[in-house]
Amino acid sequence: MQLNTIYRLAAGVQVRNELFGLLFYDYRGPRLYFVPSRNLMTDAFFEGRQSVGDLLDELCEEMPWPRQQIENQLGQVLTKLEGKGLIHGESIR
Repeated sequence: MQLNTIYRLAAGVQVRNELFGLLFYDYRGPRLYFVPSRNLMTDAFFEGRQSVGDLLDELCEEMPWPRQQIENQLGQVLTKLEGKGLIHGESIR
């Protein structure tokens, strides 16, 4: 996982916050994807204004878990979303 990466939604994809985490809707399918991310990230993260590293730092301040555990969970979620073509990452450096 690259910490200096921002993520945006792919064309034709929408996301919204739900109690369990995030709900992605892909109009290209159409398909729904339920992501049980809870409070790991919100839909605003996919506006491309915050890097993964900034989000990780923020989460480490808020959550009582070890940094490596948070980083692993965050990486798994982003990898799965990118693999399904719902988001795309871009390096900011």
